[in-house]
Amino acid sequence: MNLSKKADKSKRLKIYTSCILINIIISVTQTIAQKYFPFPIETVDITGNFGEIRNNHFHQGLDFSIKGLENYPVKSIEDGYVYRIKISSTGYGKALYIHHPSGLLSLYAHLNQFSDNIQNRVNTYLISHQTNELDVFLKKDSIPVKKNETIGFSGNTGSSTGPHLHFEIRDELTEISINPLFYFDNKDTTKPYLHDMLFYNLTDTITPIPILNHKKQQRDTIIIPSISGVAISATDKTRPKGNPNNIYKVQLFLDGKKIYQHRLHHITFDNTIYVEYYSDKIKNQIYQKCFATHLYPQFFYDTLINKGRIILQDTNVHELTIILCDENNNCLDKTIHIQSKTIQSYKNIHTKQLIPCEKNYHLKTKYFELFIPEKSLYHDIKATFRYNPEKKKIEFSHTPLSLKFPAKWSIAHQLPYSILNKTLLISNKTYYLPDTFTNKKIEFSVNELSNYYLYSDLIPPVIRPKHYHKKMQSIIIPFNETKLFFTLSDNTKIKEYKVYFNNQFCISYYYATKKLVVVDIPKERIATDENYIQMIATDLVGNTTQKNYKLIFK
Repeated sequence: MNLSKKADKSKRLKIYTSCILINIIISVTQTIAQKYFPFPIETVDITGNFGEIRNNHFHQGLDFSIKGLENYPVKSIEDGYVYRIKISSTGYGKALYIHHPSGLLSLYAHLNQFSDNIQNRVNTYLISHQTNELDVFLKKDSIPVKKNETIGFSGNTGSSTGPHLHFEIRDELTEISINPLFYFDNKDTTKPYLHDMLFYNLTDTITPIPILNHKKQQRDTIIIPSISGVAISATDKTRPKGNPNNIYKVQLFLDGKKIYQHRLHHITFDNTIYVEYYSDKIKNQIYQKCFATHLYPQFFYDTLINKGRIILQDTNVHELTIILCDENNNCLDKTIHIQSKTIQSYKNIHTKQLIPCEKNYHLKTKYFELFIPEKSLYHDIKATFRYNPEKKKIEFSHTPLSLKFPAKWSIAHQLPYSILNKTLLISNKTYYLPDTFTNKKIEFSVNELSNYYLYSDLIPPVIRPKHYHKKMQSIIIPFNETKLFFTLSDNTKIKEYKVYFNNQFCISYYYATKKLVVVDIPKERIATDENYIQMIATDLVGNTTQKNYKLIFK
């Protein structure tokens, strides 16, 4: 066994041990009284819960609504110290990570700003390093915090679609996210609600096909294939008029015997893409599948008989019960009768279009070469890749799928060598920089399967100041204004931006989703005669734009 395999085995063992401990902790908190944490924000309206289904991942925390406003005080849930500060134009935006003596970590994301004590230290770092983004880990107790101490103010930074606080609790050893609702005294007496059930024909293990909406079959007993799966569309609310959120626990009983159970109590980061296999979106309605794929996260399921499949070995009527529960053990159960008219067996699938999940996949054509490592997918898929010479695209016949491990593309090209360092692979609005290139081929690592095309980005970013006066050729702003605004856009993605006021670096923040840069004007540096501001922006491949403007304060 080589060192990398030993390290990988050690990592898996560490995660395995930690997951067992997390399960024990959560089991204890569900059965005995505990000292709950206070909520991190006063507006306790949970609009997104743990495990909620997103486009390509499970939501790994709680979203607290702040009613479309910003700057609500955000408080530490317990004594501890700030061990990480991160500022990014995407992702969690401005975020704080706090380490607690209990062995838990808490995360507060999309903040508008930090508390004065923390913000002053951050500003010193940003100015000294002339950067607007950072990701720093602090020494123990360098910034201690107390329970209920204000550590920041809510906002809309990063990849946020509206003002809210994203909050997480993690295990300190592995940073695996844990369902935070077990740590709050959440007064929830509302049962989950079942909207719909959907059955799948699972005789074809590669392409499970939804076959039946139970509401559309007007009979007491539902007729299904003898090898089937069920999916549910259901929601839960933490209060009667609250936001409809995801279901914490689902159980499935066939003739009184439990064949399936999952609980959304912790999710590892490398398995969060499993949501693409765990759920289906049909006619704008999301369904959670109560059966597992060929490969699946080891700790996702508590009970999994026949991978949750409903296997009927006769044509008698059987009883199927689904029980839905939230974190407060408010439960709803639904019992229906099912029957199969014929006894079927699994289909033998013979296809050359199979991309296996348990083996390495290697495809080589005249135009490209693709390598997908084993266990990058959770089940085999029937799909093809082909090059479309008219569109100059590599087309994927399947819906886009995220990969647990990166795949490698090697693509033939006839591009001038001088622009290869500015050539990207674009897939599903994701941009990939080349790993290597020669005058004949260009190679990329990707984390999804989708349609692809090469794009050479030779266009620099576009900078436009707001409140620009064309006649005066200056930016006109009120003297008491503390912020300056620019639109910053690019045909791919901004990598870096800097702003200088009267030749000195000043702090700014880029709202990437809005293409908006907000500059904090340093009042102490305003000159009595003339003032100038300069912005420099660079995109992913190094194209740079520099703009200089005169400022007039009125």
